[in-house]
Amino acid sequence: VMKKLKVKAVVSTQSTGAGYKDVRADDSETKYLMLTYSEDNSKIGVHRSGSDYSEVLTELGGEDGGQLRAYIYLRVVTGDEMSKRHKFVLLTWIGPEVPALKKAKMSLEKTQVKALVQSFAVEIQSSDLEEMALDSLIRRVHDE
Repeated sequence: VMKKLKVKAVVSTQSTGAGYKDVRADDSETKYLMLTYSEDNSKIGVHRSGSDYSEVLTELGGEDGGQLRAYIYLRVVTGDEMSKRHKFVLLTWIGPEVPALKKAKMSLEKTQVKALVQSFAVEIQSSDLEEMALDSLIRRVHDE
């Protein structure tokens, strides 16, 4: 008998919506918004935001990165000196040690995240730090 997975985590809309708008704003220094789960897995909310994406990579590659589940909305710059354009990427990080049931729930809960974070050129789901590296992401955006 298969049990139906219940979507448990609810996205904190107010802080997430504000963070999303901040990343999208041309005059903002904020380049990323990182959403993670609350300790009891009942909410998905803003974990951090900032202008230095390497902070995210440090956390994903750190001690707790293997257990971490996160959604990252990232602004990247593509083009050359003559025509720089902002593109947006939605990243889903599923740490390599995340249990199967939590992975399965994430695919359902991602629809809630996408309802708030609607505009992106590329969507990437990974548990591989190299795929999350900025130069790799810029290449992927450029190829789209």
